[in-house]
Amino acid sequence: MTKASWNVEVELDRRLLKLAIRGFFTVDDVAGFATAVRAAIVRLRPSLAGRPHVTICDTRGVQIQSAEAGAAFETMLANPEARSRRLAYVIDAALAQMQIKRITAREDAAYFRTYEEAEAWVFADDPGGSTSRIDRRDTMQPSCARGPHD
Repeated sequence: MTKASWNVEVELDRRLLKLAIRGFFTVDDVAGFATAVRAAIVRLRPSLAGRPHVTICDTRGVQIQSAEAGAAFETMLANPEARSRRLAYVIDAALAQMQIKRITAREDAAYFRTYEEAEAWVFADDPGGSTSRIDRRDTMQPSCARGPHD
């Protein structure tokens, strides 16, 4: 298993929280990631001017997580102070997609194959109109069989 790693950035001018996670997380790793996310939101707050931020989380390369780490991610995502107006995930594996959808449990989250699609959706006036969005009913092909989504 690949050790957990993450990157957390903010783009103040676009009110964007950019996250990337990779590997297998322990509960302690999730706590470290959550701390980094909270610090980024504190940096982002002055630029919000009363408007909520948007988040893109790139999960390409993340592995299936243990039940304990999944529960820790679920707790992190339930924090109302960290909640964004729109949450887009970039996903490359079907099993990870299913686990992330279960952990996220938000109707205003969307799932995409590319960062560009996710970015277009979070900044769109009508985010529901994206044809590249992976519908909650869809499943992705395994990452070893990259091809058009059926």
